[in-house]
Amino acid sequence: MKASLLDLLADALALDADAPAIFHRGQSRSFRWLEGQSDGFAAALAEAGIAPGERMLLCLQNVPEFLVALLGAAKAGVVTVPINPMYRAAEVERVAADCTPRAVVCELAHARDVLGDALPGLLRFTVGEGGTFPQSAEAQPFAARPRDPLMLVYTSGTTGQPKGAVIRHANLLAGARFYRTAARLQPGEPILAAAPLFHVTGLSGHIGAALAARAPLILTYRFQAEAVLEAIERHRPVFTVAAMTALVALIEAPAFAPERVASLRTVFSGGAPVAPALRDRFREATGVTLRNVYGLTETVAPVIACPREPEAPVDPASGALSTGKAVPGTRVLLLGEQGETCLPGEAGEIVVAGPSVVEEYWQAREATDEAMRVEGFRTGDIGVMDDQGWIYLIDRKKDMIVASGFKVWPREVEDVLYAHPAIREAAVVGAPDAYRGETVKAVISLRKGASLDEQELIAFCRTHLAAYKVPRIIAMLDDLPKTPTGKILRRALRG
Repeated sequence: MKASLLDLLADALALDADAPAIFHRGQSRSFRWLEGQSDGFAAALAEAGIAPGERMLLCLQNVPEFLVALLGAAKAGVVTVPINPMYRAAEVERVAADCTPRAVVCELAHARDVLGDALPGLLRFTVGEGGTFPQSAEAQPFAARPRDPLMLVYTSGTTGQPKGAVIRHANLLAGARFYRTAARLQPGEPILAAAPLFHVTGLSGHIGAALAARAPLILTYRFQAEAVLEAIERHRPVFTVAAMTALVALIEAPAFAPERVASLRTVFSGGAPVAPALRDRFREATGVTLRNVYGLTETVAPVIACPREPEAPVDPASGALSTGKAVPGTRVLLLGEQGETCLPGEAGEIVVAGPSVVEEYWQAREATDEAMRVEGFRTGDIGVMDDQGWIYLIDRKKDMIVASGFKVWPREVEDVLYAHPAIREAAVVGAPDAYRGETVKAVISLRKGASLDEQELIAFCRTHLAAYKVPRIIAMLDDLPKTPTGKILRRALRG
C-alpha cells in the first residue's frame, strides 16, 4: 500500500524515469527531471530553516514549477497551501493570517506588482524570468506517512468564510486511485490539465491522476479555449476533468472541430450540476458522452460519479441529470431535517464518508464539529436517491428560494433554461419581493450570434415549469461571474 504522494513518483521513476511527465509550451520534461528538481527544492526549504509541518503558500498558474514545489515541499515535510494566483494582496494576507506560512512560491511579477510589501518576513521563491526559484544540494528526505498533512486547501467561500481543509497524503492517494480506475488510465496516456492546479480538482484529478497512472500531464498555463485546443491536437490526451463552463467554451470556440479533440476518451465534469441539454450538446460536438461527477474541496475527489455505462438517467420528476452513484469504497447517505435516513425519492442532505474525505478544517474546531459528523461529512447539498442507487443533486441547501410559500430549487429552473438553444450560461437566484417574500430571478448569457426576447423566454419556461417556478425577473450579461474553476457565483447575482 502506498504511503504518500512521493510513492507515486517513485513508481513512475521505476517504470521509466525518462518518460515524459509534463508537456508545457512545446517542451517535454521527464520524471527524472521532476525528481531532480523537487529534490533540489526540498533541500532549499530545509536550508532555509523551514521545518516539517510548517506551511508554504503556492501561488502559481499551471506551470511545471507547481509540481516541483508541491513534490519538493512533500519531500521536506512542509505543508503546501495552494492559492489562486489571481488573488490580490489583501486576499493572500487573509489566507496567510489563518495558516501562518513561512514561505510563498509565486511568479516574480506577482511578488513585485501584487504582493509588494505584503507578507513581511516570508521567504519568497519566485518563478519566471529573473526569478529566484531555488535549487540546493541533496537533503535527507522527510519520511511521509499516510496521515501526515500534505496540503491545506481553502474552500471557495461561496457560502461563507473560506476554511482550510486539511488534506493528508492518504486523502490524495485515494483521489488519485479513483481517477486512474474510473478513467482506465494507462502509463504514457496523456492527461489534459483543464482545471487550475491550485484547485482540488487539479490537485487530485490532474497531478494525482497523472502520477498514479505514470502518465504525462499537459499544462497550458491557464484555460484559454484556443490554447487548449492546440494542446489537445498536439499531445493527444485521453482524459480530462473540467467545469461545464470550460467545456462549453471549448466546443463553442471559433477554431473548434471534432477531429481536434478526437483523442479524448473520457471527460468528467464537476463543480456544478450538468444540465441534460449541455450533456447532449457536448456529445453532439465531440462524440464523447460527458460523465457527471460530484465532489467538494473536503472530499478531495468525486464521491459520486457516473459509471461508464449505463448512461446516467434523467429524473422524471425534476428533469435533473443524475450525478451518478456512490464511488466504490465511499458511503453516501441522504439525511432529513431530523437526521433520519431518507427513503428512495425523498430529498435530503448529502452526507459522505470515505478514504478521500478530510477529517478537519485547519484550526477551526467549531466548523469541523459542525460539518464532520460521525455519520460523515455534511455537504450542505440536497439530493434524491432512487431505488437503484442513482443520485440526483437538487441544489445547495442555502440556495433554495421560497416564493409565496412554495419551494423553488434553482437547479430545476436552470435545467429548463439550458434547454433553450439561445442560452449559453444560466443561473437562478432568489430576489426580494414585497408581496411573495422572494421571487425567481434568472441571469443568462447568450450563445454567440443568438438573440432572445425576455417575454419569449418567460413563455418558454411556462411550457416546462409550474407558474410559481417561472422567472419573473430576467437579466442578461455577456458573461456570468465565476470562481476560478468556472463555477457560477450565484451570490454575486442576488438582489
